[in-house]
Amino acid sequence: PGRGKIGTTRGRASKSGCARTAATAGILGAHTPVAPVVADLARTVRRIHAQRRLAVNVRCAPEATFRGDLQDLEEMLGNLMDNACKWAASTVGVGIEAGDGQVRVVVEDDGPGLPAGRRDEALMRGGRLDEADDGSGLGLAIVRDIAELYGGGLELGESPLGGLEARLTLPAA
Repeated sequence: PGRGKIGTTRGRASKSGCARTAATAGILGAHTPVAPVVADLARTVRRIHAQRRLAVNVRCAPEATFRGDLQDLEEMLGNLMDNACKWAASTVGVGIEAGDGQVRVVVEDDGPGLPAGRRDEALMRGGRLDEADDGSGLGLAIVRDIAELYGGGLELGESPLGGLEARLTLPAA
């Protein structure tokens, strides 16, 4: 119960192709403010997971601006936030900072986490670690792929909250 999917994906197989096109066709010149995107996504995941009464805490530097496409940012943040909500016991944290030409996003939860030895597997396409859960196993791989197309990256670690911490790095405008 409560492990729904966020509806931002418009066809996962073609999404990486769209991001590749965006990244190589000059959309890197686009400037997308992060705060309104993360605020909208926080409202969405709170609604989707309302029956679980999760605390979704967002801290976003007001100056954080992604040098890239709005839909790509929504795809990456939506996947990370929805994934955190699926696994959280009660709390999801989203922190966004900007500086040194980068936007740094940390999405964390207080769920069961992911053993260090399985984190690389979770980033592979189809790398579903829980077959009982809904999903395709593409979410984290898509986030990583899109981030890398923009010259950024995605790393997984252990959250101070006790669950998984996803660290996304993107170019700042």
